[in-house]
Amino acid sequence: MFYPLEKLAKLHDGYQKAFVLESHSLLLLQMDGQRYLIENRCPHMDVPLTTAEQLPAGGLRCRAHGIAFDLPSGKAQGPLANQLDCLKQFPVAYDGDTLGVEL
Repeated sequence: MFYPLEKLAKLHDGYQKAFVLESHSLLLLQMDGQRYLIENRCPHMDVPLTTAEQLPAGGLRCRAHGIAFDLPSGKAQGPLANQLDCLKQFPVAYDGDTLGVEL
């Protein structure tokens, strides 16, 4: 089932907004023209990523412990890279001028 999240006209680089759908906590981001939809939690200690810092080249840093993630791959960067699960990603879906997700 398609769940609409945001009108395309509202998206811009730096966009970051949380949504809750069917018990899924999601975070929609746009960086460098790319849109990402991830689970809104850091796999390190389940901290919400709502206030995470967007980094250049598709990176995201959790403000709780400073762990950075590569959004295209979902992998952690730095010394914990091989010890943490990847960010859970959801495919972005479109319906006309609306971006959403199929759940």
